[in-house]
Amino acid sequence: MRHALLPLLFAPVLTCGQAFNPLAVPPALDLDTFDLVVDEHVHQFYPGLNTATYGASAEYLGPTLVLHTGDTARFRVHNDLTQVTNMHWHGLRVPGPMDGGPPREIAPGDVWNVEYAVKNPAGTYWYHPHPHELTAEQANKGIAGLIIVQDSTEEALDLPRSYGVDDFPVVVQDRRFLPNGNFVFGPYGDSVLVNGTPRPYLECPAQVVRLRLLNGSNARVYPLGFEDGHDLVMIAGDGGLLDAPVTLDRLWLSNGERAEVLLDLTGLEGDSLLLMSFGSELPATVPGANNLIWETSALNGIDFPVLRIRVTAPTAAPVTAIPASLVPVTPYDEASATRTRTKVLSGNGMVGMGMFYINGLMFDMATVNDTVQLGATEIWEIENVSNMAHPMHIHGGSFYILDRDGLPPPAWEQGAKDVVLVDAGASVRVIMRFDDLTDGWPFMYHCHNLMHEDNMMMAQYIVVDGATTIEGLSANDPVQVYPCPTTSTVRFTVEHAVDRAALFDMTGKLRRAVVLPPGRQGSIDLSDLPSGAYVLQLSGAGADLRTVVVRE
Repeated sequence: MRHALLPLLFAPVLTCGQAFNPLAVPPALDLDTFDLVVDEHVHQFYPGLNTATYGASAEYLGPTLVLHTGDTARFRVHNDLTQVTNMHWHGLRVPGPMDGGPPREIAPGDVWNVEYAVKNPAGTYWYHPHPHELTAEQANKGIAGLIIVQDSTEEALDLPRSYGVDDFPVVVQDRRFLPNGNFVFGPYGDSVLVNGTPRPYLECPAQVVRLRLLNGSNARVYPLGFEDGHDLVMIAGDGGLLDAPVTLDRLWLSNGERAEVLLDLTGLEGDSLLLMSFGSELPATVPGANNLIWETSALNGIDFPVLRIRVTAPTAAPVTAIPASLVPVTPYDEASATRTRTKVLSGNGMVGMGMFYINGLMFDMATVNDTVQLGATEIWEIENVSNMAHPMHIHGGSFYILDRDGLPPPAWEQGAKDVVLVDAGASVRVIMRFDDLTDGWPFMYHCHNLMHEDNMMMAQYIVVDGATTIEGLSANDPVQVYPCPTTSTVRFTVEHAVDRAALFDMTGKLRRAVVLPPGRQGSIDLSDLPSGAYVLQLSGAGADLRTVVVRE
């Protein structure tokens, strides 16, 4: 294994001394309504070096937001930048209008009011911007933060949950600095920041403590473990608790993935542990291994420190044991799936650039790539025939991994997830239930390498209820459409005569306008349109009716 020399890892430190820094712990907020102000700032990561940053109600990164299952979460997202932004609630089950994908833009000076029911179980989620072709830049400059969801099931377990005392957020990122202190925007950094802290140490009591880990880097994958082999006991993944703790000596985190781990530090007062990233173990196809020279960094292909843990005296009421079991986890039954979709990842390129595709296509905001029926359970098979690994993220909820190359996933990947790393040449099948309508605002699925995402390695899907209309339809003027979904022509019946039909896509673009013989029946042809949902507007004699039609 190759080990890094500290001067290579933390080049800016050469002018600022070699001292370790106490880990910054963002404040935890538990509010009725959260105000997140996205703005420009200046932050000193190293004394005497000013770095231009963005933040969400902070100079760099944002507060940890505490939500409660069953409550209603409310946010006001203020855009005080000079460019558009938005906010995506990564991993949370929210309806389409609240998801914060690329179609949702907050103009400079505007405020987006967000409200949704908290449906997820207890777990660690996060928020970050998702504007079209600006996600990587804005996240690189610091807009992100953790979300902790709490529920009564998790609260009944004897787990550490005193935030900042025995329960800590750990957001791992790599960044590269210019001599003037500003960030270099690119796939890799050569300095490690944890919660925005370079060369960090964390004081932990000599008892069982909890780390909530997030890979917040643009592209780098981290194989995490302790230098001395101390156990990582994983209790939760992307979508909440596992059914039982899983003891690991190595935990891989790809971009956007989260993991909650317990450390048993009982009896170690006065000792210290060093959390490492074992980059020398990464296959050449995974970002963070040795790559082409113009995309490399001092961290690539080597083992380097992430976080020093210094063990202090235990608290007055410590957790001293790791529970043998957690919560029941019941993946969706494969037999319940009504459809299997294949997503082929193709193309060749580098970690920070290149042309990568999903089913041969690049992102088009005007195209709905998939239409899913509300309440459906589907299997998505992700096949990677490109030259490198891709962390694939699906908006709209959580999925379960059925298998990797035909083999069951390891125990630590058997909980609910929303990101899965698919290596070059590999195939992963996931199963997901779609219980939230998009209501005109599609959900995304994409590579969470932010450089690939912004370079159009993304697609979108909608969730529709074919029996449900949208705005403009009253109980006295129903519209019946059939067949729905259709592959060509859809017919309609109304109670009052109409003489005009207009078809709009979900971005509001007019796709077809037809003059009809006045009557209460008619049809419209969708055969030459892309698959997806459309709004059919019928007009005439005072009628103005709308409903959803679906082209498969």
